[in-house]
Amino acid sequence: MNADALSGLGRAFIYPGARALPVAHCAVYSEATVKLIAGAVRKMASDVKVGRAEAMRRSMLALIEKGSEEEAHPAFWAPFIVVGEGAEAR
Repeated sequence: MNADALSGLGRAFIYPGARALPVAHCAVYSEATVKLIAGAVRKMASDVKVGRAEAMRRSMLALIEKGSEEEAHPAFWAPFIVVGEGAEAR
């Protein structure tokens, strides 16, 4: 995916009103993606002061520290970034 495709995808969600979205730079592993995104959502739900980017970072660390040996590898979590507002909702 080139930069134009990434920015185009981001615009497709941001312009209509989405404040942020997780985006992967390349193909990802489905099971690890579910764990990563679900973990980030749980972290935001459990502490309203945790922003989107910080929740994603914590979920990545959890995969590294507590996931399977394969999930700790960067190929499972490194493709993801948070596009848009990564700060806490106010």
